[in-house]
Amino acid sequence: MTKPPVAVLLLAATLSQASTKAAETPEQQAAAAAVGREIFQDTRFSNPVGQSCMSCHVPQSAFADSKALSTGAVHGREGRRNATSLMYAALIPNFSQEDILEETGEQIWVWQGGLFQDGSSRTLYEQVKRPFFDHAEMNVCSPADLAAKLRAAPYARRLRGDLSDEDWANDGNVNQRCYRALVEFLKEPMFRPFDARIDDYLAGSPDALSEAEKRGLEIFKTKAKCADCHLLIPGAWPKPLLSDYGYDNLGAPSHGPKDPGLGGHTGVAEEMGRFRAPTLRNVSLTAPYLHNGSIATLREVVEFYNKRDEEPGRWGKTDFPETVNHEDSGKLGLTDQEIDDLVALMDAFTDRSLLEMRKANAPFPVAPSATPDSWKMRAYFPDWNHAVPPLPPLPARPYPPTPPYHSPNETP
Repeated sequence: MTKPPVAVLLLAATLSQASTKAAETPEQQAAAAAVGREIFQDTRFSNPVGQSCMSCHVPQSAFADSKALSTGAVHGREGRRNATSLMYAALIPNFSQEDILEETGEQIWVWQGGLFQDGSSRTLYEQVKRPFFDHAEMNVCSPADLAAKLRAAPYARRLRGDLSDEDWANDGNVNQRCYRALVEFLKEPMFRPFDARIDDYLAGSPDALSEAEKRGLEIFKTKAKCADCHLLIPGAWPKPLLSDYGYDNLGAPSHGPKDPGLGGHTGVAEEMGRFRAPTLRNVSLTAPYLHNGSIATLREVVEFYNKRDEEPGRWGKTDFPETVNHEDSGKLGLTDQEIDDLVALMDAFTDRSLLEMRKANAPFPVAPSATPDSWKMRAYFPDWNHAVPPLPPLPARPYPPTPPYHSPNETP
């Protein structure tokens, strides 16, 4: 495959930077996030009306969906993947390539980061646009339709900010403000509280975990190989994100039409069926599991990783068996006790602020007061420079976005 010329990539980055200009002061950032909070809950955009971002990203489920596949605004339509948690989503790295030095001395390049489970949106800003126009989600007719609804929204004046009459009449400018507001909202402290018991333990509080959870943590780091991908050490953020955001084919049971994942937009055969590793933060609240919601409980997920290759009849077929990773999972040799301890550990990954929200039946969680605000942390966000950086020089692979979903029985 031919790599896009560097000049083209740099031009794309420049255009993206121009079109996604963000807040330049703490006050502007906070104002944008406040409008984004309202947009997130607004059910007037969908066609037909009645669906909002929060319809599929439910706060009580750690901003995930308890249904395997989320239903869209149009009756009878559903997506093809499980709606993932938005907790810590603003910290997911932009889609890029990382070079790794193998034990053999060979240097290889691997994909990491990106939004949606296949990485088909390179940045969070790109990601928040697509659900509006996806026929299996909000089904907005056109960018002009979205802009008209934004101009009529009760928060339109605040969304407009300092735009001139001419700029406010431009649909692209109006929609850009909407997307940027959603991004700023997803950066808010309530989405990144880092107030789980595992945080206390890793910070030096041994009593934060039970004895079963401590045993589970040891299995997590050794025999089960979980920590190989769900990192317990800080990386680009000052605290552990519990993921390296790399891509792998776990052999998930088939559920619906075949889903090529990463390979669907890179066009590389060995990347078919690969999906991005999620963070395990709040994983106890986000059932069902895997990219297609094909496994109902955490214990079943651990059993799947443990005996996938020994009990294939239990799990059924998978979409792309030729690219399944058989080296790191599928035959782990965990005992029932070790599985119990590993599952117990997962509760320690749950943020207290979410548990308190659920207990109080509050609409949103409240982060601990010590959580730094978004402006203070702005340089740590992958979104901080508000531009799509050019890809590294190797390997040469295009990255066209996944087309909007169309039901086999529907004409878009």
